[in-house]
Amino acid sequence: MTTALFFLVGILLVLEVCYIIIMIGLIWSRVPFLPSCTPAVQSMVEHARLRAGETVYDLGAGDGKILIAAKKAEAGIRAIGYEIVPPVWFIGLLQVWFARVDVTLRCGNALKQDLRDADCIFLYLIPVVMPAFQQKFDRELKKGTRVISHAFAFPGRRALEEWSVPTSRSKAKIYSYVW
Repeated sequence: MTTALFFLVGILLVLEVCYIIIMIGLIWSRVPFLPSCTPAVQSMVEHARLRAGETVYDLGAGDGKILIAAKKAEAGIRAIGYEIVPPVWFIGLLQVWFARVDVTLRCGNALKQDLRDADCIFLYLIPVVMPAFQQKFDRELKKGTRVISHAFAFPGRRALEEWSVPTSRSKAKIYSYVW
């Protein structure tokens, strides 16, 4: 019984250290980590209408939840995510590994990545960066690229479709665009 107790205490200590590292990473980057709720993720993936052979990005991929769901919904996609906060990126890597899906998660600034091959992009970012991504998309995205954004709209750009998804606390707003 004491071995099990030591094991449990060890696990709790490791989790506490991970939590502290994540908090330091979030403070350093000034980017909040707010994972998308499962109903929003399912709705985003469903509305994306993914097809085999497409290249799908999640910018600000966090824990990888959206790309994991997308890959499970359509195994034939190429799924790539970018996360700027190293500890959160590492959690995403673990999630992908445990889910046993072929998803690539990269640690880096999504604004500096080449997205010209994107067929679909998922976003759950903060409002202050939406204008910069809109300019980047205007420059790089090919005609017909689908962009699905959780919670935040692009300023001055009309969404092709908007909908709300009931969650345990309220409703998640989702915006769909075609570039």
